[in-house]
Amino acid sequence: MNTPVTDDMEDAATQPVDVVLTGTVFWDLVMTGLPRIPANGEEIRADRMATAPGGVANLAVAASRLGVSTSLATTFGADMAGRFCSSMLAAEGIDLGSSRVCEGWTTPVTVSVTHAGDRRMFTHQSPAPVSTDDLLAGVRPPRAALVDLDQLHSGQGASWTRAAADAGTAVIADIGFDETGQWDRGVLDELAWCRAFLPNAVEAMGLTRRDSPREAARDLADTVPVVVVTDGLSGAWAVDAGSGEECHVGAIPVPADQVVDATGAGDVFDAAFTWATLAGWPLGKRLDLASLASSLAVRGLTGSMAAPGWAEIGAWWQGLGDSSDDQAMRRRFGFLADCALDAPAVTPAPLTIGWDL
Repeated sequence: MNTPVTDDMEDAATQPVDVVLTGTVFWDLVMTGLPRIPANGEEIRADRMATAPGGVANLAVAASRLGVSTSLATTFGADMAGRFCSSMLAAEGIDLGSSRVCEGWTTPVTVSVTHAGDRRMFTHQSPAPVSTDDLLAGVRPPRAALVDLDQLHSGQGASWTRAAADAGTAVIADIGFDETGQWDRGVLDELAWCRAFLPNAVEAMGLTRRDSPREAARDLADTVPVVVVTDGLSGAWAVDAGSGEECHVGAIPVPADQVVDATGAGDVFDAAFTWATLAGWPLGKRLDLASLASSLAVRGLTGSMAAPGWAEIGAWWQGLGDSSDDQAMRRRFGFLADCALDAPAVTPAPLTIGWDL
């Protein structure tokens, strides 16, 4: 039996929001502070661990913490992990009126082990018993929709997304890693309904068969109005096909001893870029804000609970000193002086589980 997460299904269908999200919520268990990756049969103790909703929940929390009214259409199992994730998301102010609790289905679980600045992940997941189309039935077109290009190509939520795009919704797409290495360019047909596409460098170069993120961004600009290719420590490349503007921004350096967990940093980038898009910011500022938000996210545990709000962005801004590097950052991010940075600091949802051993 599939039941609503909340009793406000009618409100979810009739009240417009800033952003609608679809996708899978995972119960994430993250461990970090390992001295090394264990060999077969070896047990290693982690210094820290935490649990939080992951997957599309990273995007939802990151958007909500920036003040974007956010609705999430997803499924939860009627198990401990499902109750945990839905409770935390509700505590973050995310509308779950279009989500469902599914009896007899196990909430997807990911175990993420962080070491030397990167992650190894193990996931258990079975297909959701409710289709994306059923979840989105009756949901009004929002100002923006964040979608997965692979899901659109497989038909999940495609009819709703296309109708929303026709109604004026800014559809912003990303894409997952292709484990087969084939990188089917057919998925790019779905960009006809998208306002922006935000792949990372591996994804963009795989889809375009180009040798650099910059060339991949230029190639993809033939299929979508705005393309942004993120490239880790090398920053991000973007092209606005309408104006012909090309833009590159450098990554914000994070001291190695402050990098805790890179999980969800790309999702935080996408959420901040969406906020700045809805705010009507020029392309360069959108990239700068997104790069800053993702750099702050890697300093905390889990992708969702480490997502910064305006208070955290403001604390970074106010903490810039007198060094030449800090002064360069102050010039680059001078536009933050005009932002409302006095919002309350983010308080993790009360069901967050975390230990310092």
